[in-house]
Amino acid sequence: MCWDNAVAESFFSHLKTEMYYQHDFENHLAARTAVMEYIESWYNRRRPHSHNGGLQPAAAMAAHRDDHQMAAA
Repeated sequence: MCWDNAVAESFFSHLKTEMYYQHDFENHLAARTAVMEYIESWYNRRRPHSHNGGLQPAAAMAAHRDDHQMAAA
């Protein structure tokens, strides 16, 4: 079991520098909505990640799925 939280620390660092510090939120709901939009529309879909060779997560997942299906065939 690994107790290293480097992945979480990296994510929150990106969240704060790429989104949070760029906005003034009117209330808790506005902040929560902005965080969810950041995660779903930018971080998970379009932002290149260094861990998977600079691919967007959606592209890396599709490539992984294709490799896995070819290996199973």
